[in-house]
Amino acid sequence: MGRPPMKYRNPKQLGQATQSLYVNVENVDKHFERAKKAGAMILEELEDTEYGHRRYRAADPEGHEWAFAQELRMRKSKLGKKKA
Repeated sequence: MGRPPMKYRNPKQLGQATQSLYVNVENVDKHFERAKKAGAMILEELEDTEYGHRRYRAADPEGHEWAFAQELRMRKSKLGKKKA
């Protein structure tokens, strides 16, 4: 990957995010617990979103922002019943 140019400043040095990634994982609850135990800087706690994902956000040591998520399965009670 090489080395960044001498003038490179990571997000932590700049004081703001310069990008963010959204990564779908198989078990976001397990991923979240492992990240917390490893000392990750959690930006948003694990939560269910209105668009059907369960996710959390974290920052790496250089300040890059990451969102890790898992798609929630809709429950039958939320799907509603079709009328005949």
